[in-house]
Amino acid sequence: MEMSDEHVKIRVFIKDKGNLLANATISLETVYFGFITIKDFQIWRSQNLNSRLQEYINIKPLQRNVYGKWLDRVFFEDTEKWYELEAKIYDAYFMARSKASDK
Repeated sequence: MEMSDEHVKIRVFIKDKGNLLANATISLETVYFGFITIKDFQIWRSQNLNSRLQEYINIKPLQRNVYGKWLDRVFFEDTEKWYELEAKIYDAYFMARSKASDK
């Protein structure tokens, strides 16, 4: 399922494997390079309520295990921009999940 506007393209792949609900690929438009694609965002079931999304869900950028500690591979300098993208990822996930359950 793909969702896009003029600056962001989001593609969601429903997984439903344990706590992993889905993966997402995000393409962000830049002024100089055009679209840059970041793969492997993860959408997880969570025990904690995500107060921004009002659901027990966690959306994380791709991570790498370094000496037993998970480190984010993508970092947003402006936290508000991350929250905005997180909401767009959630909307795309919700649409993909709804479409998958209709089948």
